[in-house]
Amino acid sequence: MTDQELSEHKRRVASVYNLASSGYDRSPLRFFRLVASRLVELADVQRGQQILDVATGTGAAALAAALCVGRTGRVTGVDIAAEMLAQARRNVTAADLSNVELHEADAEALPFQAGTFDAVICASSIFFLPEMQAGPREWARVAKPGGRVAFSAFGATAFQPQSDLFEARIRRYGATLPPQKRPFGWQRLTDPEQCRMLLESAGLRGIQVTTEQLGYYFATAGEWWEFAWGSGFRGPLSQLSPSDLEGFKAEHLVEVAALATDRGIWFDVAVIFATGRAPAR
Repeated sequence: MTDQELSEHKRRVASVYNLASSGYDRSPLRFFRLVASRLVELADVQRGQQILDVATGTGAAALAAALCVGRTGRVTGVDIAAEMLAQARRNVTAADLSNVELHEADAEALPFQAGTFDAVICASSIFFLPEMQAGPREWARVAKPGGRVAFSAFGATAFQPQSDLFEARIRRYGATLPPQKRPFGWQRLTDPEQCRMLLESAGLRGIQVTTEQLGYYFATAGEWWEFAWGSGFRGPLSQLSPSDLEGFKAEHLVEVAALATDRGIWFDVAVIFATGRAPAR
């Protein structure tokens, strides 16, 4: 990609998540908080540390880390989506936390000196980087020697089969998506070995990669719709006219409702966690 193409890609990502920001913290999307909290745990965040949360979104990982570092520590969250940061600031205020600061900044070109942070975390976002390997390299740069770098991605079964149903139907409504099957951002990184290689290519040591299932049941198809409206699915939905959106929603929710069991509609959240340590300089 050229620099211009990279910039356009990031503008599109920021635009989608600015649209989705108002619904991002709703209950059907609670897996974002579950993933963020687990990532903070696996990154072994400790009291008094300086933590960087890359692509902080509405601040789920930043808030979880802030509770771990306590008053003597500090968490810095960065994102390129201004509306997500605005919601993150509201969440920080609501949580009455004084040890979190938030900035608009690019995950691939961070405005921090080398060796600043005890840990750098990135929850559910690395796959949005145009050049994914650039992320861990930059995160390793700003980590202290021996500091942790940790990120999460989603496994191949995540959000299935609802995601494939969504994709097939919205293509029929004329929404523009990349041509390949399974074209969404998170589907660029669903292999644990690929996650390991991203950390290895950044020169990290002591790499550990684990997979976990953090899924749950939706009570109704309407909860799936709340998820779609408050997540990256909002991008293709925003391409539809009001009448097409109404038709798409009605048809899509019929096929999602058909997935119901006596326990509800299973929502698969297969997660990959990858951690490593920055090398000594």
